[in-house]
Amino acid sequence: MIVVRVLIISDIHANIHALESVINSVDKYDYIVFVGDSVDYGPNPVEVVDWLRENADIAVMGNHDNAVAWNVDCKCGEKTWELSVYSRKNISLRLLDKNHIEFLRKLPSKASLTLDDLDLFIVHGSPKNPLYGYVYPSLNDAELLEELKVKSLVGSPREINADFVILGHTHISMYRIIENKVIINPGSVGQPRDGDNRASYGILDTKNKSFEIKRIKYPIDKVIDELKKLKLEKRYEKWIINLLLMADVDKARESL
Repeated sequence: MIVVRVLIISDIHANIHALESVINSVDKYDYIVFVGDSVDYGPNPVEVVDWLRENADIAVMGNHDNAVAWNVDCKCGEKTWELSVYSRKNISLRLLDKNHIEFLRKLPSKASLTLDDLDLFIVHGSPKNPLYGYVYPSLNDAELLEELKVKSLVGSPREINADFVILGHTHISMYRIIENKVIINPGSVGQPRDGDNRASYGILDTKNKSFEIKRIKYPIDKVIDELKKLKLEKRYEKWIINLLLMADVDKARESL
């Protein structure tokens, strides 16, 4: 399949306004890859899941998708775990219907595909731990290589054979080249956590074998208005709003 521009999005977290701003900002794309976490935290899980169902060419499951799909723990970082549990119960599971849940249940934990002679491996966390592995830009080469190994039922873990390994989960963009593999993370569309509250996404050009991180402002005020309409407990409402505005996990908690 000949594809030139691949739109890569991750960690939307029920923020339809951020997603729409991303889509409207991209002049041209031929293929959409979603790297997991469509739900929790934000006020629009229905709209986001509906959009993915209709538009994503490839979509993999994130830890929050899995948690909502099967009503289990998300096993996310301890700094946001309490908020995750609350938002899942009081937003995601409250608003999504059985068809949305079924869509989430059918998402694969990882995907492989070839576009324009490039092999891509897509997973939310890491090849070693698809749902829960955190691959931060700060990892050294040895740590990164360890996360790129896939567990095997027989024998030692094997290394991923792909030109591009596409990850999400950290909400922080990343671009690394190691042992002829390009490791990329587009950052978070709906809840960046790198201090910049603009929606983050990536464009992969398979013809030129290049990847670029993009940022776009979106109407955060609309998201806040819709959150307030849900009548959440004030502490959790403020916590979500802080995360959206500050794009920083620690500062969001400290300001409660």
